[in-house]
Amino acid sequence: MTIGYQARLQYNAAKLMTDYGSELNNMYNSYTTTGKFNVNSIKKTGSTDALNKLLDSKALKNKSDEFRTQFSNLYKSIYNIKDDSESSDIVSPQAVKTASANVGGSAEAIRSYADKFKYGKSEDFNIDEYKQYAQNFVDNYNAFIDKIGNSDNTTVLKKGVLAVNNAKVYTSALNRAGITLGSDNKLTLQSDLSKVDMIDVKSTFGKGGFSDTVIRRAREINEASGGMGIFTTQTVTKPSQSGNSPSTEKSGSLKELTSAVKEAATAVKSYSTSLGSEDKAYKPVDYTDTATSFIEKYNKLLDETDNSESLSVQYKGNALKSVTNSYKYALKRAGIEIGKDGRLSLAEQAAEKLTANDLSYAFNGSYIDKVNQKAEQISSLATSASAMGYTANSTAAYAYNSGALFSIYA
Repeated sequence: MTIGYQARLQYNAAKLMTDYGSELNNMYNSYTTTGKFNVNSIKKTGSTDALNKLLDSKALKNKSDEFRTQFSNLYKSIYNIKDDSESSDIVSPQAVKTASANVGGSAEAIRSYADKFKYGKSEDFNIDEYKQYAQNFVDNYNAFIDKIGNSDNTTVLKKGVLAVNNAKVYTSALNRAGITLGSDNKLTLQSDLSKVDMIDVKSTFGKGGFSDTVIRRAREINEASGGMGIFTTQTVTKPSQSGNSPSTEKSGSLKELTSAVKEAATAVKSYSTSLGSEDKAYKPVDYTDTATSFIEKYNKLLDETDNSESLSVQYKGNALKSVTNSYKYALKRAGIEIGKDGRLSLAEQAAEKLTANDLSYAFNGSYIDKVNQKAEQISSLATSASAMGYTANSTAAYAYNSGALFSIYA
């Protein structure tokens, strides 16, 4: 993902030059020679402000409206610029800082686990116990790759490239340890670990192995994101001996709740899209009932994800908060407010002042689809996490920052 970032920039630049040729040449020359506009920052952030400066440049200012519109649409498409109601892919430094602290902690945990084994004593190795440590590490590593790949911090991106390259060096070792490195630079724990033995685990994750490289990169990226290089302690529990563990029961309730959220979210969108037809006019009482149902189920889902023992479920819960937060202005237009804790509320008597256009603006776009997508991911993660049987205990590694894990918007 991080390596592909550079290739994508080259492709985008070539596509722009193909479509607009001389106009862009003139634009580049005029701005780079005067020093008034940094083209490199455009390629990196894809900001709306950068686009507006381009449209006001000498090369494009006097072009026809049709040309300017085509250029604007192409630019937005290439650099993934959203409407005001949506957010860009860039993640906050706090999100990167937390992800690096978590992956560093999980890398330390699996290194300590691997280091305890003595060569020649394979009888001490338990595959189910290893599975828990490995899944914990894989989940944190993948979340880490997501965050660094979408950072706008140059140092983080550079260190991210090194982290990805380090993983490629260990591809064979990881595979022997039952972990596959995908083309997207993410890790996957293989379903069949019967051929994994103690030596594979110790050589891959013990001192001097892959864990050490992850720890080193995680600390560098943590510090580059404003952290102190402190990792979040990961505690992995022993495999449950009961087939009906509390985690499994909780997973079942979480799956039911995510299903309820999806139904309620879809109901809001269906209500909004139906307005304006001959037999469907906006009625405040109908909207209040529909929106309230969605808000209640949505908030309950956040309660569950915040309190989940699975870090991966917590991450997706925070990602759901992030999605909703990026639509806060659209939701505000529909009378829905977002609290500091990410919970939703329907403003008092808001429904009385709304119109069908307000609801269309908030719900007829991609917001509800994204909520449903995150809910489905949470449901899937809850099942896999309970099956693996691990939990993670996060210490107050970022107690000096207000909000800590609670307010991370991924």
